[in-house]
Amino acid sequence: MGSTTESSAYGVTVNPADPTRVPGGSSGGSAAAVAANECVAALGTDTGGSIRQPASFCGVVGLKPTYGRVSRFGLVAYSSSLD
Repeated sequence: MGSTTESSAYGVTVNPADPTRVPGGSSGGSAAAVAANECVAALGTDTGGSIRQPASFCGVVGLKPTYGRVSRFGLVAYSSSLD
């Protein structure tokens, strides 16, 4: 789990909303892709805010997967009690 997405094997992820700032945690690449209009939506898991933090940093909406309203189908949880 990372909080900045700066140590990716593919290079630093740029925040499309503000290139001088990091895009956020482990789902920062997903949030950046949505913010850059590269895709309509992206998947991620939310242990400790890993979807919601990058979404807010990039100016998009992040929904935490749950057992109810937002399906977890197809996701592998980092921690089942937190995701």
